[in-house]
Amino acid sequence: MSFFNFSFENIVHLLSKSDIFYLVKIDMQGNYAYLNDHFINRNATYYKHDGVKPANTALHPDDWASCTETFGNCIQNPQQCFSGNVRKLDGKGGYIITTWEYTANCLPDGEVDGVVGIGYDITTFESHKDYIQFLKGKLNLAAHQQSHLVRRPLANIVGLVEVLNQMSEGDESLTSIVNMLQKSCTELNEELDAFLIRDFSDTDLKNSSNAVQL
Repeated sequence: MSFFNFSFENIVHLLSKSDIFYLVKIDMQGNYAYLNDHFINRNATYYKHDGVKPANTALHPDDWASCTETFGNCIQNPQQCFSGNVRKLDGKGGYIITTWEYTANCLPDGEVDGVVGIGYDITTFESHKDYIQFLKGKLNLAAHQQSHLVRRPLANIVGLVEVLNQMSEGDESLTSIVNMLQKSCTELNEELDAFLIRDFSDTDLKNSSNAVQL
């Protein structure tokens, strides 16, 4: 997303009433100089339209360092955009996950007077990813347990049938029984291949995440 052809006033006009995008401006002291309605409504526990609030008031402590670095990068490179994910405390013991594009805000004389950020909420998507990871772990555990509880006894039976096969030489009656047992073991193995849960790979997880995203 490029801000370079827009004044801050034009961006405010575009996004001040947005129900999707957050718009903020951070001054050179690290305080919010502007917050659009969507940002305030989503972070009402910590921010209002009146009063000066430091930009890190509701910031997750683990994100302080990366946000400070991004702010510095914007000031030092005013013709570039910098992106990042930011977690904001939701006032309920959890946090809101957001993704942002930041750039320096330059006055007509070229002086930088702060940083402008446009972001949106990705909490739901990240929650889906966490849940898919949880399900993947449960399914892989079930696959491992099934492998030991079902596959191993079947392997033991196959081994015993092979012993009987060696003992059945010259005994047509026993050979017939062994053949039926071998056929039954093969059929059971094929049924288990279709029935048992297999391990879920990272590719399976990625495909599931893409399905959620769509």
